[in-house]
Amino acid sequence: MNTRDFLTLLLVSLFWGGSFLFLRLLVLEGLEPLQIVSLRMLFAAVFIAPFFLNKLKKYSFQDHGFPILLIGLLNTALPFTLFAYASVNLGAGSLSVLQATVPILTALILFSLYRDEFSYMKLLGVLIGFSGLFLLAGPSGELDLFSSILCVIASLSYAISGVYLANTPAKINNSFIGMGSLIVGAILLSPFLINFAEANLSVSTTSWIYIAILGIINTSLAYVIFIKL
Repeated sequence: MNTRDFLTLLLVSLFWGGSFLFLRLLVLEGLEPLQIVSLRMLFAAVFIAPFFLNKLKKYSFQDHGFPILLIGLLNTALPFTLFAYASVNLGAGSLSVLQATVPILTALILFSLYRDEFSYMKLLGVLIGFSGLFLLAGPSGELDLFSSILCVIASLSYAISGVYLANTPAKINNSFIGMGSLIVGAILLSPFLINFAEANLSVSTTSWIYIAILGIINTSLAYVIFIKL
């Protein structure tokens, strides 16, 4: 990895990590978790749609339909919703630490499915990385057990998605799947836009700014930059 790719990856990490801050701020603004995640996905889908339509000219939706639906559920709609609920009782630092279980869970899945993938050095590396993040970010206050479980389930969902994408056939384009998954996530959560239609009319300007940053920068833009690495 060259310096440019490293700096780009660092920028994407900051974007993704910043999502927890805006989730927490929106909760403190009085928005409901499902209200937050449905609006987040709406902004993300609108931003990513032109990129997706451009790739649709090149890739077959018939070949990618099922993966897009699966990843839309496991990598966007489900984990985004669970983290939104967890943000009611957990601070941004705690959310970041709990999401850092993704590589550990991914490693455990790989070790279970593919014995050749296991090595004590790999396991030690994952544990050291998680320990470092824990020391740097640190849980902000006492961890709420139920919210922590939601985060771990969300992280497991991310891990399963990652393992699945790592083993897709050569004809499957993962960036196309990822873009489509954001749109699928928005569709799956669209009923909550209707449910919170009246409440959305009273959302403050500050909250709309937070939502726009969360959906466009922390979600779609981060993904567009990441897939170009």
